[in-house]
Amino acid sequence: MKRIYDYGFVVRLFLWLFLLLALMAPLLGCAERRDYGTKIVERPEVNIPIAMRESNYSSGGSCVHASLITLLRWQGKERLAKDWRRDFRGGEFARSVAVKLDSRGIRYAYTTKGDVRFLEWACRTKRGCGITVNGGAHMITLVHLDAKWAAVLDNNSTSRFIWIPRDELVAEWKRSYGWAVTPMYSPLAPLPH
Repeated sequence: MKRIYDYGFVVRLFLWLFLLLALMAPLLGCAERRDYGTKIVERPEVNIPIAMRESNYSSGGSCVHASLITLLRWQGKERLAKDWRRDFRGGEFARSVAVKLDSRGIRYAYTTKGDVRFLEWACRTKRGCGITVNGGAHMITLVHLDAKWAAVLDNNSTSRFIWIPRDELVAEWKRSYGWAVTPMYSPLAPLPH
């Protein structure tokens, strides 16, 4: 004897169950978004992925260029970064970099006055910036600055962030001519949590 199944009944049953669960969800708290008072803060503020970090690539000096390339990549300008790496190497000063950035039509901001507000702004806006250290003989990439700590990427070893007490880093930067520079584009979004 052949059985006949009422598939319409099964479909109606599932629809009723779905409707019942949908109506119960608010009662169970599933539809309610709660704030538990925790704020997730990304550290460092400029959390550049390893793949975007440029190491020094020229024995004649490329630290300024490596910092700019890293920051251009971070700010979504991969093509500009690629062209910059292809075309520039060697030691640089604030004025010579400004001329190069202007000639390429790259938007940027910089200071040569050791104004720490520039560093705070660059990190707060998630842009980061290249800063001079070692008496102006080297540039590294500043990726975090808060009331107590700074974090940098050194182009000689980009595999990890280096955490330094804020006051120590700011003093070193000011002794090293207080030059900082950053491209002026939109940085990547924060990491999802």
